[in-house]
Amino acid sequence: MEFESLLLSNGESEQSGESMSIFRVLVTFTVGLIIAVAMQIAAPPAEACGGFFCENDPVDQTGERILFTMNGDGTVTTLIEIQYQGSAADFSWILPIPEAIDVDDVAVPEDGELIFDELHNLTDVIIRPPRTPDCAQQAMADDASEEAMEDEGGVEVFASGEVGPFGFDVIGSSDPDALINWLLDNNYRVDPPMEPLIDVYVEEEFAFIAMRLLDGETSESITPIELTYPGDDPMIPLRLTAVAAMPNMPIFTWFFAEDQVVPSNYAHMEIETREITFATFGGNDYTRLMQQRADAFEGQAFITEFAQPTDPARFTHPYLASKAEQRQYLTRLATYISPDEMTVDPMFEVEGGRADVSRIRDASDMVGLFDCERDGGSGFFSGGGSSDAIDPTGGTGEVAAAPIMPEPTTSSWFYAFIALAAVMLAGLVGAVGYRAGSKSPPNSQPKI
Repeated sequence: MEFESLLLSNGESEQSGESMSIFRVLVTFTVGLIIAVAMQIAAPPAEACGGFFCENDPVDQTGERILFTMNGDGTVTTLIEIQYQGSAADFSWILPIPEAIDVDDVAVPEDGELIFDELHNLTDVIIRPPRTPDCAQQAMADDASEEAMEDEGGVEVFASGEVGPFGFDVIGSSDPDALINWLLDNNYRVDPPMEPLIDVYVEEEFAFIAMRLLDGETSESITPIELTYPGDDPMIPLRLTAVAAMPNMPIFTWFFAEDQVVPSNYAHMEIETREITFATFGGNDYTRLMQQRADAFEGQAFITEFAQPTDPARFTHPYLASKAEQRQYLTRLATYISPDEMTVDPMFEVEGGRADVSRIRDASDMVGLFDCERDGGSGFFSGGGSSDAIDPTGGTGEVAAAPIMPEPTTSSWFYAFIALAAVMLAGLVGAVGYRAGSKSPPNSQPKI
């Protein structure tokens, strides 16, 4: 009320009252508009189900970890980590495979989740930083002060069974509609975004394995699953993964084979140690550089982070020791890829004669790699003397890294809109106040 009394004069006229009514309507409209747009801008995007089919709990793929063993007998064994959060009743997992498999080709290794932890421990990249330069020390100092069993309406059920906490069916069909209907009739979740992808895999004559948790199991029971299927070259069905994948999703793949494995239909990118920038207060930009380099290939590229002969004695998990005894060369390939880039399923092949790749990147004897030594982070040495640094955006790497593009944020738009609305509101207040004042008697005084 005090706000209104400052705007209206003593003996307010009918015109000023009318102005006040208009003012109130405009204020109400403006405030309502601010709230409506703010809610639209600030609201988080809706999460969609897919890949792992669900009913009430959105499921997103935040990363993939896969171990392939190229058995040398015309088969490939795949160990896949399944990531899922939600209720057991809603869990359903469908994977295209090159050919139908039998019950004996599906297994759940004991302590399967520990297998990938050990692989990471043995193959994660280790980067040894250079000696801390004077400029970094000063900055820190400153900061311190197969056979069909049954045929159901055009769908062949090649195998059905139970393994570990899962029940599964291996199915195939030349009719994608019949296959989708079979999945729905047998309580497997198939959302509309999945249907065109299933159509593509059916046209390419893939079979499918569909899995769900058995009665009495919980989502905590989910464990890596092992599949063995006919084929010589491993493949990851990323097109199906795209439905539930997150942007810049990491993919880590390991291969036990007779020699080093490389991507056959994706680019094989490289990052030289001299391209890495070390931060004054710790850390480096290796992961970001890998993401940018993959983006330069529209996500369709892998980097070799480890490739060496293995000794079964190096492994503590019996599963890994047995694989190392069978195929004594281990390769690790990695990348980051976003859903809109998952248009081709990556395939891999053995390529002999390549040099081994150590997981250790030793920069301890290099100079010029710290951020304070580079010219604006461009890779050019800004101090006196020589430098080992390479400019990652235009150096001698196989491909120049994509330019760093800041991701758009809603906060900047939100605050810009609020500022604009505030200016509009101030203008309305001033305009109506001026009109009300012009209609008042000359000697009138505002009410206090």
